[in-house]
Amino acid sequence: MDLDATLPTLVSHIPEEIVRALTAASDSIPENLENAISNASSYLPTEIDLVSTAQFMLFFAAASLILGLMGRIFLGRRSSLNHSLSSAMGILFLYAAAIVVYTFKPWSLDALLSPLPFVRFAGEHLLVIPFQGTPLTIICSELLSLVILAFLVNLVDTMLPHGRNALSWFIFRFLTVILAMALHIMADWAFKTYLPDVMVTYAPTVLLIILAATLLMGLLNLILSVVLTAVNPIFGALYTFFFSNFIGKQLSKAVFTTAIVSAVVFLLGEFGLTVICVSATALTAYIPLAVILLLLWFLIGRLL
Repeated sequence: MDLDATLPTLVSHIPEEIVRALTAASDSIPENLENAISNASSYLPTEIDLVSTAQFMLFFAAASLILGLMGRIFLGRRSSLNHSLSSAMGILFLYAAAIVVYTFKPWSLDALLSPLPFVRFAGEHLLVIPFQGTPLTIICSELLSLVILAFLVNLVDTMLPHGRNALSWFIFRFLTVILAMALHIMADWAFKTYLPDVMVTYAPTVLLIILAATLLMGLLNLILSVVLTAVNPIFGALYTFFFSNFIGKQLSKAVFTTAIVSAVVFLLGEFGLTVICVSATALTAYIPLAVILLLLWFLIGRLL
């Protein structure tokens, strides 16, 4: 970035009364600051780090399979844990699809891709918002957005059929994430349009505290249900019937899904993948990641 050359170019297009101010500003910029700005741009990756990416993919695949197998062994087939993990794979695949769309830019889709939680697109780079060093209000805002997206994915996934074979299963699952993303975009637009700026900033923190308190009460209800069932199965059955509901189950699964995706975001920071190159040349390195996501999505969501 050559500031001495840029400022005179700008000067030729603005009124003369500002020329002297800009010239003085150009002369006042220390040479070491110009060097620092130029050197800072060199730290942005121009190609993907294959070693770090391969390590991340192997670690992620192993952890996902272990968690899925544990859910199958201890909680049974199609448990809430595996449903949550399957939804997490769907959301991560949505991120991968967004990277492809943003790379080729067949249309101006920045407004549609920007609501994705914990990521921002900037030129040829995908910026991942890390947990470390980020203000709490921003973290809570991203977490709430992710909870809403996960809730919609789990809700739509429960309503749509599972399909008779692998092809139909994938078709319905792709439809699930597309519908959930559309609903999420509308919710994000309404949230930012009709709420005051103060509420947009601090409401996510308050809502997450309320959600945590609600989940804690739900855990206490679960413990009470187990106690009542041990005392008298009839009382336990009645208590479960009146205090268990469809929305509550989807919200619980959404929290599990959010925790899984948040763990992926945290691991990206640990592996130094917070600034990811997004370009046509880098897409070939993402193909194995997309294949792994599809396989894990099918294994956990269909077979386990």
